[in-house]
Amino acid sequence: MSTRAMYSFIDDGGKECYHVYKHHDGYPEGALGFIKDTLERAWALPRYEADEFAAAFVVATKSMAGGTRLMESGPWKKVAAGDIAYRYEVYPYGEKRNLRVKGFEVWCDFGRENWTEREILDISIDDIDDAILQAAWEEEGE
Repeated sequence: MSTRAMYSFIDDGGKECYHVYKHHDGYPEGALGFIKDTLERAWALPRYEADEFAAAFVVATKSMAGGTRLMESGPWKKVAAGDIAYRYEVYPYGEKRNLRVKGFEVWCDFGRENWTEREILDISIDDIDDAILQAAWEEEGE
């Protein structure tokens, strides 16, 4: 089975948010790998524009029809597909406009109204390589 995930690219201040659905490899190791690949296609930091980073993510990760798709704007709980297992937020922080990635394990009990989430990841983009290795190690240990 595929591990589905939702990625939210949030602008500085949180006013704009662009959501992308990915049908497979949404577990932390896969997700961080996708975000790392996106860095090669997006504006070089410290420049970060949420819409541009979301577009770069689609380019970096779309390998088949339906595998990666744009989602509606709005609060994540209202627009998320009911079958996602993880969600990730990418947003700028700090004076040097670094990026932060937060990850959550999510599940929905009924419909799309009763979401539960547990934070599993909170890293600076500078630490992405170490986080990928840690996630792989944890995945093997389960």
